Amino acid sequence: MFWKKKKDSGEFLLKNVGDKHRAAFRYVFQHEAAPAMEFLGKAVQVINLSAGGMAFGDEGFQVGDRDRITMALDIPARQFSAVFNAELKILTISNDNICHCHFENCSDGDFEILHKYVLELQKKDLQQPVP
Repeated sequence: MFWKKKKDSGEFLLKNVGDKHRAAFRYVFQHEAAPAMEFLGKAVQVINLSAGGMAFGDEGFQVGDRDRITMALDIPARQFSAVFNAELKILTISNDNICHCHFENCSDGDFEILHKYVLELQKKDLQQPVP
């Protein structure tokens, strides 16, 4: 006998992956010092970073503000050092004064630099003992 197999709508996957999936590729600076960065001429504290964008503390910016940024991405223990350049656009500013931004006009090479940097930071964290 043959039975029809129920089709899974995939709803379970979408509900449970959500933010956990995004966090897998986003590095939140806790143990490591965040890279220094300026946005529209003001020094900002980078909170997290991924190949698609970043978040930093609001210093009086507005949604839609854009700037060309440069960051030195260094991990001396991993012998990794690179310079990242991109256009950054603020998409939202949360109630807790965090600017959530998206990288624009990045080359494939720039995206690869970010992927490598995030991966190396995650690997370094995995080697550190859990407190």
